[in-house]
Amino acid sequence: MADTPHDGTGTVLRLGATQYTVTNIVIQYTDPNADAEKIDVSHLGLTTGASIMTQDKPLQGSTKDTGRTVQFDYLGKAPIADASTGTCSITIGGTAIPGFSSLPFTVNACTLTLATNDAIKGQATLRVARV
Repeated sequence: MADTPHDGTGTVLRLGATQYTVTNIVIQYTDPNADAEKIDVSHLGLTTGASIMTQDKPLQGSTKDTGRTVQFDYLGKAPIADASTGTCSITIGGTAIPGFSSLPFTVNACTLTLATNDAIKGQATLRVARV
């Protein structure tokens, strides 16, 4: 069968030694410092064509914010404990996703959904370290 770049078949997500049967993965790469230094303080009293007014942010972001998160849906009966830590790796057809191979993670949130006539499903959000 031809390799289809839009198909996630063969994707494996591991948290430590546990492999999860996942139905969806969202990987977010965000620079926590990009455009975070200024806030817009423009007001309605400015005239047409005036420059945008900015000032430094009065509060600093969390030092724990790495800008990288992984959110995934999985099949299983057990929730993943919040604040648990370990290493995370994601592979597609045996090839590691760049930037997501054996990275330290912390679980931000996890939910478990039980419904009639459906598989037991969970959803977890991980904060992944930058290395």
